Amino acid sequence: MSFTLGLDFGTNSVRALVVRCADGAELGSCVVNYPSGRQGVLLDPRDHQLARQRPGDYLQGLEKSVKGALARAGKQRGFDATKIVGVGVDATGSSPLPVDRHNSPLALDPKWRKNLNAQCWLWKDHTGWREAARITELAAQHRPHFIAKCGNTYSSEWWWSKIWHCRNVAPQVFDAAFSWVELADWLPAVLAGVADPRRVKAGVCPAGHKAMYCDEWGGLPDKEFLALLDPRLADLRDRLYVKAWDATEPAGELCAEWAAKLGLPAGLPVAIGELDVHYGAIGCGVAEGTLVKVIGTSACDCGVVSADKRVPDIPGICGIVKGAILPGYYGLEAGQSAVGDIFNWWVDVVCGGDGGLHAKLSREAAKLRPGQGGLLALDWNNGNRTILVDPTLSGLLLGQTLHTTRAEIYRALIEATAFGARAIIERF
Repeated sequence: MSFTLGLDFGTNSVRALVVRCADGAELGSCVVNYPSGRQGVLLDPRDHQLARQRPGDYLQGLEKSVKGALARAGKQRGFDATKIVGVGVDATGSSPLPVDRHNSPLALDPKWRKNLNAQCWLWKDHTGWREAARITELAAQHRPHFIAKCGNTYSSEWWWSKIWHCRNVAPQVFDAAFSWVELADWLPAVLAGVADPRRVKAGVCPAGHKAMYCDEWGGLPDKEFLALLDPRLADLRDRLYVKAWDATEPAGELCAEWAAKLGLPAGLPVAIGELDVHYGAIGCGVAEGTLVKVIGTSACDCGVVSADKRVPDIPGICGIVKGAILPGYYGLEAGQSAVGDIFNWWVDVVCGGDGGLHAKLSREAAKLRPGQGGLLALDWNNGNRTILVDPTLSGLLLGQTLHTTRAEIYRALIEATAFGARAIIERF
């Protein structure tokens, strides 16, 4: 009997899960909330576009969640940790991390520990929106094929806009970083004991969807193009990965140090890192003709098309990447920048964290007909990812009167989310 261990590094927590390979039975799981910031996210009250995370929270959560999941699995008849055959890791993205030449995050150095710019730049950090607009402009002029595969608009949620913004606003952090590593790539590398960022195996999922990587044009954007943005970005390319891999290639093997920490056999294969939604889509049974919508703090819509077929470029979506989800298939991604975050805001701010009140308003909202309250809402509270690709947009609630109830507002937010989802489906 064999088992697998999965790790999901989300926006607010890390989750570990032990599964029996024979039938997919879940034997043990554990969720560990990130301790830093507000619900695990480091914020700046002066800039609502900023969202960072402490790398130390990932390492702490990794160890605690795995030990917790193994302890729960250990109570199940027939479980044996020595029979675990592999480890899989997913993470949010694009969440780039500045690291030193030993692949250690700058933020673990006391010198940089309190510097927000030295932390992991979380997926929903939109501070690089100006840089993203400039990347779109220059790519349209000089390398239109770079952005054709990602909807013809480069996003502030993505790799290059964040790193370039760091270069512009915190050059001392940029200069101190030997390289940058995508979180979904860094975590498997940590488990594999990789101590050189140049030797980290990159997953084609984050590389293709977020960093304009494509084998058709030789991998990452060429140095000539990057120099148009900033010559230092061109220099950085020499310290990044050359090749990105799909899920058929392991990221490495579990090193002795982390095997001892976790109570697992050394040498276990560690799967290549992918973005959370993309591995989740596989678990949901994604196939040609099946659209998978994964809902969390945001929502992502994923589909696959055989690599033997021609896939036209689709304006406004977040990438058409070969091997990003299933090997041998193009992975297509779109999504809404805020879904769970909107309803979390509703519970925390409007309901004051009162679960009973939230349940009461949910029941009242469920009794309303669509549009009954006369309200129209837009779900752009964290900008719009698909199809407008504009992080500067904000949410909207239209049609309030002195008679508007909280249940009607809640219903309008739900309807806004549904219509945002419909717009994406129609674009696909």
